[in-house]
Amino acid sequence: DTLQTWWLRGPGLADKLIATIETSDPSIARVAPLDMLQGVLYPPINLFYHYVRKDEAGFAPALAEALQLHKAYWTLNEDRTTDTHGTIALGPLAIACLAHDAGFPLDIESDYLPKHLLQRTWLGEFPT
Repeated sequence: DTLQTWWLRGPGLADKLIATIETSDPSIARVAPLDMLQGVLYPPINLFYHYVRKDEAGFAPALAEALQLHKAYWTLNEDRTTDTHGTIALGPLAIACLAHDAGFPLDIESDYLPKHLLQRTWLGEFPT
């Protein structure tokens, strides 16, 4: 709902974003295990918060932390290490793409954040 409100430029974005952040608090949220909430689900929310506020200085450290949390979650045990869902940090990548398009300086390199997807350098390289 928060992303849709932003995309459609609807009213109440600030309130919805605050509600999203508050309801993702581990003491409240019950939709996922704590480690998934902290390592996978919350970091894109935090990145979106920095993006919406146009907080370029806070975005890069939040992105670095999101990638560290992603790695920690997906390398915790052998089952996760071999799970292809952890190959790319899709949530952080999506918000980083928005930030890149908005001109945020992103000097972070990570296997979890493919630079060609982030920078769109493969655009037009493959027939569609």
